[in-house]
Amino acid sequence: MFLRPCPAILVVQALVFSSSRNPTLTLTGSSAEALCRAYAVAEPAPSCRVLGFRGWLLNGRAIRGDKAVDALLLSSAAFAGLSPALRSHIAKESGRLSANRTADAHCEAASRAADAADEAASRMAAADVVHGGICDRVPLVGPDDPTRVHFDVAHDAEGCFVTDQGKNNCYDYATDILTNTFAQPGRGSGVCRKTARPCVPNTCDAVRKAAESDGLVWHGNALPDALPAAGHYVSLHIWPQSNFHWLRMDADKFWSHKPGGSPVRNVDNSGRLINDPARADVSPWSNHCGYMLALPSNLTLY
Repeated sequence: MFLRPCPAILVVQALVFSSSRNPTLTLTGSSAEALCRAYAVAEPAPSCRVLGFRGWLLNGRAIRGDKAVDALLLSSAAFAGLSPALRSHIAKESGRLSANRTADAHCEAASRAADAADEAASRMAAADVVHGGICDRVPLVGPDDPTRVHFDVAHDAEGCFVTDQGKNNCYDYATDILTNTFAQPGRGSGVCRKTARPCVPNTCDAVRKAAESDGLVWHGNALPDALPAAGHYVSLHIWPQSNFHWLRMDADKFWSHKPGGSPVRNVDNSGRLINDPARADVSPWSNHCGYMLALPSNLTLY
């Protein structure tokens, strides 16, 4: 049976953020016991989402679309302590999936694969795994040649965006620099303390200026229609009152991204390849701020 005996304290992760670590909910006493019982018989409903709420993670196991689990967590004092924007999004998405557990059945294979990757990353983080290989030699900086930037997770950054999936976020992947720090715009260039997360307010203007401090160059609001001479383009998006998200343009002029500590993807929430980030379904990151140029060798991330 799942988690027997049930611990007195349970810490549940909401798989939802991109730029920052996922929020956690702590349950104790009878609430923890009830969650253990509900989790033991729950199975995850498939979800097409690659961004936004993708379920709950407890003890290395992802669950979503289960009414009993959702009821316990959504009614908890810990959930009430989250921001209104975050509570609203999680409640809406969990309600959608629990009302019709087969709504996203066509995405079941991709959903299971993403769950397995999230669960593996969670177990590695809990064990504080240090590989002692190239993935620990950070920063690991990608190529400046735009024709060498590909959606190829097995080889990009020596495969370290897979190996150290849980240690790198959308900013790391978009700039093609592995830091293992969940990098924040402005932190590497001294805008804030190395321990700050986030480094700057969650607005287009503040995140753009922090990224410029790290060495990125503003390109504008028009979609780039060709590869740059050097470096690659990135796209900045904001979830108001929550956090930011970045995508990058690969050599084929399609876009890929890494939602927080979850797997790298090349599709949006509707399962479509991304050729125009401003029109892509990356909800709830509803504000598209524009495009910047990233030259990896000229950037300072942390």
